[in-house]
Amino acid sequence: MAGVVLALLSRASPVAAQDRPFVFSLTTAPDASKSQFLVDYDLGVGEQTFQSSQENGPEQRVGVQASVGRWTLVGRLGLASTNAGDYQTSQQGEALFSLLTQASSGVSLAFGGGVLHEADGIDVWLARIVAGRDYEDWRLHGNLLFEMPHNALNRDAVDLISSVGWARRLGKAVSLGVEGIGEDLEGFWDPTEAEGGARLLVGPSLHVSPAGRKWQLSIAGGPMFHPSTSTIRSEGADRELPLISRSTGYAIRTSFACTF
Repeated sequence: MAGVVLALLSRASPVAAQDRPFVFSLTTAPDASKSQFLVDYDLGVGEQTFQSSQENGPEQRVGVQASVGRWTLVGRLGLASTNAGDYQTSQQGEALFSLLTQASSGVSLAFGGGVLHEADGIDVWLARIVAGRDYEDWRLHGNLLFEMPHNALNRDAVDLISSVGWARRLGKAVSLGVEGIGEDLEGFWDPTEAEGGARLLVGPSLHVSPAGRKWQLSIAGGPMFHPSTSTIRSEGADRELPLISRSTGYAIRTSFACTF
């Protein structure tokens, strides 16, 4: 997925991007000279969404994203219910530095990292690459995320997660497109991948951002595929996509965001 994004970045003329045009891919501010602040609320549902239970959701997440100069700071708090009626929380923080911005070069390229504290108490170091390009009528953005659990038994040393989103504008307020996300992609070549094998989702996406308004709404989801399996399956890793027992399932995520 990341290769498709990078291959198309050098084509067409640039246009400033929306703050949260996609659900599964993180984007950075299009102009480093303007400070931006965004608050979002995500709601996700899917087959066996929570690894700690057999429920089908929903899963909630509140996030903040602040862009100052070439720096983007991201914080997220996840909340999920369990079979016992309790709640589990996860916390995530990242700092990204933009090498290129849409306003200066027509291409956004950033890298950075942070830490994720999972609901089961495991700390996971994060390293992320963010790339994107906005065109006259459509946009393309993607992420490449490496997760490295700290002192976690029966977990992979490095997990690879890749996401990409493509959308075409249908006016000033609405965009339609496709989003894809692949999790634990090392499962394609490692039969002992510890999170149960690779999982893929590709489906339609909708983004609504009325002109002159500070709010925006994004929805993406569709069928989820489990093309590879492994002999080991850890139940602790936090993932966007649910762990499914069959070869296919589903997942849907909605994001409501406000900019300041």
